[in-house]
Amino acid sequence: MVDRLVSNSAWWLRVLLVYLTSRTISVILFIATAATQADNYWTKANPAYFDFLNIWDVEWYSKIFNHGYPTVLPLAADGAVQQNEWAFLPGFPSVAKALSFTGIEWKYLAPILATLFGAAFALVAFRVFATKLSDHQAFWAVSLFLISPASPILQTGYAESMGLFFIALVLYFWVQDRYWAAVAAMACLAFTRPGLAAFALAFGLVWLYRFIRARMGGRGFGFVEATKLALLAGAALALNFAWPLTAALVTGRHDAYVASELAWRASYPFGGGGLNPVLPWFSSAEYFIGGDLGRIVVVLAIASAVAVFFVPEVKALGLELTAFVGAYFAYLLVFFFPQSSIVRILMPTFVLFGALAQAFSKWPKSARVATVILLLILQAGWLLTCWRYQAPDFSPP
Repeated sequence: MVDRLVSNSAWWLRVLLVYLTSRTISVILFIATAATQADNYWTKANPAYFDFLNIWDVEWYSKIFNHGYPTVLPLAADGAVQQNEWAFLPGFPSVAKALSFTGIEWKYLAPILATLFGAAFALVAFRVFATKLSDHQAFWAVSLFLISPASPILQTGYAESMGLFFIALVLYFWVQDRYWAAVAAMACLAFTRPGLAAFALAFGLVWLYRFIRARMGGRGFGFVEATKLALLAGAALALNFAWPLTAALVTGRHDAYVASELAWRASYPFGGGGLNPVLPWFSSAEYFIGGDLGRIVVVLAIASAVAVFFVPEVKALGLELTAFVGAYFAYLLVFFFPQSSIVRILMPTFVLFGALAQAFSKWPKSARVATVILLLILQAGWLLTCWRYQAPDFSPP
């Protein structure tokens, strides 16, 4: 087996080797996809590798890298806020800016930096899995995630790899009861990727579960533990508003961040459902699928998300990790407008690959090989469908 080529004491080397292998595969798939790319808004036909990596939202991060954020929000003729930099958090472009002394231009610096953060994420993710699974299972959990459909995003100028790194850190510190370190990681995440509300809910759910269990005569729930969980939830909730508050203070408009985010939904019916809880899922289904079938698909998706937590391999991941996944699902149900980006947006639920790895390690070799091939095919499909641009394109990555 691949994970036996290096001794158990060198777990980090095994993880970095599989990361290097997975990124090499993605490079090949990017180049193959670029060969099918026609002229578009960002590049000419058949763009070079690094040119192809700098399309879609990478452009917005590059604008932040070059000139920061506007103090006045751009408005359409009807007064609606237009798409602008405030919808993108400053963590990733700020780190890139700090490295600009190297003289490496954004086109190369952003993918290199993202790839390095991806490696850091892979290392921390392994440690997260290793707290609940065997070494063998933890290795495969990381490996399978690194070849999952949207994994090529880890080497583009998006903030995903940096955000996943901090999410993995928060989870690791949480399960290790290193609460101050978890707060520090959350503070970094607050300015990297949205979603801290999911952590606030996860901490709250675990607090409630342990409180109810203690009242029913189960495991004790001491004052210190209860206080720490409450403080974690409070810190996560407060930090969740750090960037929206920053946007409000700089622009003088209290809804600057939310209005900027919603600008991307403006082309969809009902404004993408606005910021109304759950409604965007049904308006999206109406737009992309239509009628009763669309509503049925949404109900089935929600039911499937709930059913996941009754799978034994998911339960084996432990209370903290499953609480975060459940809270993140709830967060998406409340705030997200579903479209093709859902594949990328679901990446913070990477811990579910720990459940897949438990089953995967028991399958016959033929089934394991077939699974790896299927994931690579889905990755190629994601690049062709979501990353490759074909105007008018309604399938963003």
